[in-house]
Amino acid sequence: MSYQAPFVDAATSVDPVNRENTFISYYSYGSVLGLALDLSLRQNGLNLDDFMKLAYEKFGKTENPYTVEDLHETLNQYAGKRFGDTFFNTYIHKSEMPDYGPLFESVGVVLAQRSNVPGFGPYVEINSDGTATVLGNPAMESPAYVAGLDKGDVITTINNLPLPKEQDFEEYLSQFKVGDALKINFIRYGKTMNTTLVLKYNPDYSMHLMEDVEQTPAAQMLKQRKAWLKNE
Repeated sequence: MSYQAPFVDAATSVDPVNRENTFISYYSYGSVLGLALDLSLRQNGLNLDDFMKLAYEKFGKTENPYTVEDLHETLNQYAGKRFGDTFFNTYIHKSEMPDYGPLFESVGVVLAQRSNVPGFGPYVEINSDGTATVLGNPAMESPAYVAGLDKGDVITTINNLPLPKEQDFEEYLSQFKVGDALKINFIRYGKTMNTTLVLKYNPDYSMHLMEDVEQTPAAQMLKQRKAWLKNE
C-alpha cells in the first residue's frame, strides 16, 4: 500500500476514486500490525519496545538504512527464528490477519462484533426532503454493493416509504433486523431505478475491558495489561 503514497498522501486529484475497495491506509494497518506484534511478543515474555530499541541500535543510532528483510532478521535475532519467520511470512510478506480476539483476551480486553445490528455498507445521509444520498463507495460484499448501489445514488424510498427527514441513517436502520430484505427505489443520473437489499450484520468491532462487560479477568491478564499499558 505504501506504493500508493504519491496518490494518497497530500496528492491532489479531482478524479473519482474507489479507495474503499483498493486501498488500506498504511498508517492504521501498520499500527494494528504493531499492536499484534507487541501482544504476541508479550505472550513470550518479550515486548515491542525492546525490539524497537534493538532496531534503533542497529539502524537508527548508526544511521544505517534498512530494508523489510533487515527488520525480519532483527526480529529473528530478538524473538527467535521461528517466531520471526512466522510473523513476517504470515502478516508482512503476506496479508493474513492476526487473530486479535485471543491477543486482546491475554490483557483482559474483549473484542467483539454485534451480530444483531444491521449494516447497510457505505455512509448514507438522509436529506431534508426525505431522500437519502449514498456518499461513499460501497465496499465489496457489503449489502449495498451486492444490491448494485453506488456512490451518488439518491434513495427516494425504502419499502415504498420516504425516509424520516434529518434522522441519522444508522438510527433509521435500527428498526430492521439482519436478514431483512429492503425494497430500494433510487435515482442515478436522473434515471429512476430499484433494487432489493438484504441487510447483513454491521462488521464494526467494539472493544471493552472485561470488567465492563460483566466478565472477570484472571490475575495474569491484569498483570499483562499493567505491563502493556505501563500503568502504576
